[in-house]
Amino acid sequence: MKKIAAMSLALALLAGCSVPQVGWDQDAVMVVENAEVKLTSNLWLNKMPTIGELQEQNLHGALYLESAKPLPADLDIVSVSLRQGDDVWQLEGDDLEIRTHSEQQWEIVFAWQFELQPNQAVDVAVQLDHQQQRNWLVEKQVVIDTVY
Repeated sequence: MKKIAAMSLALALLAGCSVPQVGWDQDAVMVVENAEVKLTSNLWLNKMPTIGELQEQNLHGALYLESAKPLPADLDIVSVSLRQGDDVWQLEGDDLEIRTHSEQQWEIVFAWQFELQPNQAVDVAVQLDHQQQRNWLVEKQVVIDTVY
């Protein structure tokens, strides 16, 4: 009986850690409350020399949500997923910083260490929640820039 309980607990914990199914077939544009929202992604590696500091290989991202109309105030950014080949990485919560530049433009910022190929493009997906309805914005084949 103890074995069954332990297995059930292990399965429940594994299920709680699962990555949400990303709708990779979605577009970089969607309509929310009659406002067309567009995702534009900028990714780069910072290779600027530093003095006295160990240079980390962080991927930096600045993802923009833009619309001609004001974005809904109750629109939430749930997560950001990156895909390169068969590898998928997910960022959420404190891994992301949201900056509101105006009612029509929000920026999602992150810097994280990923084991990716800098010369290969990345697919970027942003999961949005609006009135308890979750949708994906996906920009495909985003090139990773290098800053020197």
